[in-house]
Parts: sequence; structure tokens; C-alpha cells
Amino acid sequence: MTRTPGWHGPPPATAHFVPPLQLEAPAHGITESDPPAPALWVDLEYPDGSRQTVRGFAMAWTDAAVLAQWVEFSIAREAWVRPDQCTRRELPRRSGVRDGSPDSG
Repeated sequence: MTRTPGWHGPPPATAHFVPPLQLEAPAHGITESDPPAPALWVDLEYPDGSRQTVRGFAMAWTDAAVLAQWVEFSIAREAWVRPDQCTRRELPRRSGVRDGSPDSG
């Protein structure tokens, strides 16, 4: 852990992070997503019984688990969760040219 001079304890971005409950990573049968990864709503469950829905992406999956990735406290987080904790979401289409290619807008 990198410490900032004068700062005592974990860095502020990680001080309040509590990892959600997650499944053990599967050993086989994993399908990895091709970019762009499917967008999801992920219902995370925590050891104290609380729940939180986050905007995330399906980075990989099996029949019994989804590797969801989301951003929390400015850091990308990942957890293997049950498929019933995930719902597909639509990303709004962006307009305008950002990368310079003629077909990006």
C-alpha cells in the first residue's frame, strides 16, 4: 500500500470499500466477453445482508456465474456473482466524433 506523507491509514479511495459476497472463480467453461463488454445492472450482496445495485459490465461468464466489473471509490472492482444478480442494461448511443474516425458518430 502506498502511503502519502502525513496520511495515516489506508488511502481515502479504499478506506470504506467492503467487498461483496462472491462465488469462487470457476475453473473451466468460461466465456470471456469481446469488447465492448455487455453492460449490466449488478445486484451486489454483502456479508451484513445489505444490497447495492451498481452499473457494471460482464467481463466473463459460465452457466452458473458472471464476472462482473464495476467502479467503486474510483477503482475498478470485480466479483464472480450469480447470473440472477445481473440484468442487461442499454448504453445510450453517443453522438459526435471523439476518436477521429468518420464512422464513430
